[in-house]
Amino acid sequence: MFVSVKESAQVNLGRPIEAMMAFFSDREAANVDAKTAFAAKFLKVTALACSFVTLVPAVIVLCWQARAWIRTGGWGSFPISRVLALAGFDEAPANHAATGVQMILDRVLDLPASSFLLMVAAVLIGFSVFAASAEEQFGKR
Repeated sequence: MFVSVKESAQVNLGRPIEAMMAFFSDREAANVDAKTAFAAKFLKVTALACSFVTLVPAVIVLCWQARAWIRTGGWGSFPISRVLALAGFDEAPANHAATGVQMILDRVLDLPASSFLLMVAAVLIGFSVFAASAEEQFGKR
């Protein structure tokens, strides 16, 4: 006998995951859990690898700035716009009537490259931690 998910959820208010899996057999539910655990493991490894790859240029930029600081006594700014210019993505000619979006983009491009890279690495590590908890949750079933 099949019941709707809504009726099943009303009966199993204390167990919402089981209510969502009302039409799955135990074997199908285990298969879904195994696929979710595999996807979580893939996300964990990929996010962690990408965070390390992101940290490499951040460390290079910080070392370059520290070397300049030791030599000159002043901390040299290294904004994102300069990184893009070195990579060949030059800025468009200055428009005197800049729109609000252009002004926001200019402010973002003036942020320090090292801080931006460290923030991206932190977000990727957060994804990795989240995926590790999901892997642990679905891997035990």
